[in-house]
Amino acid sequence: MRYNLNDQPATSELISYSLQHLTFFLANAAILPVIVGSYLGLDQSAIAGLVQRTFILCGIASFLQCKWGHGFPIFEGPAGMWYGIFITLATTAPALGKPLSVLRTDIELGLIIAGLCCIILGLTGLVGKTIRLFSPLVNGIFLCLMSLQLSPTMIKGFLGITAVNQLLDGKCLLASFVTTALIIWISLTKKGFWQSIAILLGAGVGWLVATLLGLSPSIHQDTALLLPEVFPWGFPTFDAGVVLTCVLAAIIVFSNLVASILGLCNLTGEPPKAKLFNRGAAFTGIADVLAGICSIIGFIPYASAVGYTAMTGVAARKPFYLGAALLTLLGVFPPVSAFFAALPPTVGYSVMFVVYTMILGLGIKEFAKTPLTNRELFIIGISLLIGIGVMFLPQQVFNDVPVAFRYLLLNGLVDGVLICILLEQVLLRQRGSEKQTI
Repeated sequence: MRYNLNDQPATSELISYSLQHLTFFLANAAILPVIVGSYLGLDQSAIAGLVQRTFILCGIASFLQCKWGHGFPIFEGPAGMWYGIFITLATTAPALGKPLSVLRTDIELGLIIAGLCCIILGLTGLVGKTIRLFSPLVNGIFLCLMSLQLSPTMIKGFLGITAVNQLLDGKCLLASFVTTALIIWISLTKKGFWQSIAILLGAGVGWLVATLLGLSPSIHQDTALLLPEVFPWGFPTFDAGVVLTCVLAAIIVFSNLVASILGLCNLTGEPPKAKLFNRGAAFTGIADVLAGICSIIGFIPYASAVGYTAMTGVAARKPFYLGAALLTLLGVFPPVSAFFAALPPTVGYSVMFVVYTMILGLGIKEFAKTPLTNRELFIIGISLLIGIGVMFLPQQVFNDVPVAFRYLLLNGLVDGVLICILLEQVLLRQRGSEKQTI
């Protein structure tokens, strides 16, 4: 590591690292709300408000986690798991006769209850007792499936494929290639400080190229000041299926929390104490409660922070604090936020592509931490094949399954992780020295 948790970078480096954190925050926080908002039936003005509120609360939640939660520079933001759950709920709601306006208020209460459950699990110390379930095999399956599940979205963004345009866009491809190639080139050929700001430099040059190619969106914002609204989608309503789905999802995504904390412990040399996981779960619960109150996507610690930190070599907290504060500032002042929100989607997807390339590699390295006997290879193979296979199943396959469980069964990431835990801890549980290597 170039800088560890409590190290103090020089002022010039502190600013650069903070801006790089901000770039990474924006690449993750600005895209998902726009996509989810359209599925939830929001108009452009409501989507803009959703993005603004996401910026504000992402900055606050990330700062709180790093300062008083698990203590690592891990971005707390809109979760891919929640993103998938929301879209699944939205696409299923019409068939169930539920208006999207009612679904949105159902989701508010679902997030609040799910957040309260996370807080209780964290305060009672139950999260720390589940760490043993997240072995190198489980972490490897999670990291690999997370990268693979998001790969279609990233590749489509890389190529400029949208709901409106189903053909390859040469301009988007060029901007994506420049961004990705520059980040990888700097990461592989440069050392020290220049290597650590590879994402910032690559995104900046990619943004410039995208602007010259006419790909930068123009966003107009007349409001001078914006503060988070309380229940902007309406007063919360109760739906047992939505609540159960949200609670189960919140518990399942603890795998993100465990994987990200363990990854940063490995990088920084910090011991993985149970209290880190318990505090992290409690503060993620607080973030989810705030997400429900302010009507945004549910939160989760990003496991991609492991790949980001490994690539930059910077784990110092102070640049992270400043980057989180800048993100909150962007949400409070829409004119400033509008400028950064104009980050071309193809550049944001390119940054995500590079980071998740590292995540996939880290997942493969997790498998190498344990002897790969017949047992381990069966667990890995079955979990990956089921997880990836479910990703390609049509939604109607589970039409006869109760609605609350249908949303979860359609998520290949969740299915693969659960299958891996079931195989390793129950069905193929290791007894003594019963191993047969290949």
